[in-house]
Amino acid sequence: MTRTPLSISLRLGVLFAAIAAGVFGVVDAYLYQTLAVQMEERDDADLLNKGLLVRQLLSTLPAGGRMPQEQLQAVLAPVIGQEGVSLHVALPDGQVLVSTVQDEGRLSAYVPVPLTRAPERLDIVEVEGEQSPTHVLDMLADYGGLGARTQVRVLLLRERSDRLAILQRYRVDLLTALGAGILLASALGFWAIRSGLRPLRGMVAKANDIHTHHLNTRLDPSSMPAELREMAVAFNDMLDRLEEGVQRLSGFAADLAHDLRTPINALMMQTQVALGQERSIDEYQALLASTQEEYERLSRMIENTLFLARAENAQLALRRERLDIKRELAHIADYFEMLAEEKNVQLTLGPMPPVPLFADPVLLRRAVNNLMSNAITYTPPGGRVRLAARAEEAWITISVSNSGDGVPSFDLERVFDRYYQADPARASGSSVGLGLPIVRVIMHLHGGGAQAEIHPGADTVFSLCFPRQVPET
Repeated sequence: MTRTPLSISLRLGVLFAAIAAGVFGVVDAYLYQTLAVQMEERDDADLLNKGLLVRQLLSTLPAGGRMPQEQLQAVLAPVIGQEGVSLHVALPDGQVLVSTVQDEGRLSAYVPVPLTRAPERLDIVEVEGEQSPTHVLDMLADYGGLGARTQVRVLLLRERSDRLAILQRYRVDLLTALGAGILLASALGFWAIRSGLRPLRGMVAKANDIHTHHLNTRLDPSSMPAELREMAVAFNDMLDRLEEGVQRLSGFAADLAHDLRTPINALMMQTQVALGQERSIDEYQALLASTQEEYERLSRMIENTLFLARAENAQLALRRERLDIKRELAHIADYFEMLAEEKNVQLTLGPMPPVPLFADPVLLRRAVNNLMSNAITYTPPGGRVRLAARAEEAWITISVSNSGDGVPSFDLERVFDRYYQADPARASGSSVGLGLPIVRVIMHLHGGGAQAEIHPGADTVFSLCFPRQVPET
């Protein structure tokens, strides 16, 4: 069973919610810990201040006579001041003067702070209690209420249950704010993501409007965000290639149907005429010869079309060999010499570079043969055809030039198109307009190119450019 991938909006929304939860959680933990530390520091500072006040108050009591416990507690009560703070004052022999401590088990033997220095935060000891921890300050004080100055032991205890209750309420508030913040951030994040992906949905809508009869739709990269601009340009380039391919395919189908119709109609007409009445043996032989000629034309057209289809779909294996340019072109010139003489056309060979050519010999001969056949066919009697080659830094160029009227300049860009004939009236009966397209495909397979230079009133030159170095495959 194939699992359906989650949408980009949902993925980004979940990721944004997770990030928001993590950030809010860290911030809440920091705030909670900061508040707890600050409250503990303030409690300890308050405990130290109360200790100093108790020590100062005890030292200022007048000497002479013992102060009753109730009276002493009444004097010290304003110093203690708040709930959660307990006071225990005792003589060195353990006699209790004042004590508001409920659990005497917490009055352990601590190291008291001497009179020679003031108590510090490090002197406060934390003791675990039944409900909450207790901070204890143990110190010595000078007491004058016994008729003579004497040192007493003073313990101040602070219960932290009230502070813990505050922290507990604060933690609940933080968790509530955390949940609300995550929900709000997720909702806003999902809305922002949906808004940010709106141009992408626009691209999808544009793509849905495209079909074979409506390929001229294009995206506007200038209206796209920077992240989608490159995609829009690539999408437009793809549409350009598709539109060009569909147009070429449509034209190819129309041209193929047109060129197939002519020989098929001729065959049908000849057959119908032959069947209209009895014919002699000579007439039947002439009819069969004409039919054979049309069949050969159809066979060449199908063979060439199949070759182009296989070449353009990379189904042809290129077999490069090290070739001698002079010998190859001389062999081709010898092959066309008799045809040139029949048409009273002068065929000459130009200079040849002393460098090897790496090419498929069969395809090389086919490409040059097509150019030579066209050149001799369209050269008027008394004209000339020249076959030459030259070597440049990166290319080896084979050129076929012929005199005559040449091809009109407005047809120059189309001479390599399938089934195209610059002048149908001048086309031979065997021409189907596939010679030059085959040449272009062969050169594309070799990593080179074919080009035409048209000079009205002068020579027409068709050039084949082969790379000197064999391209890596």
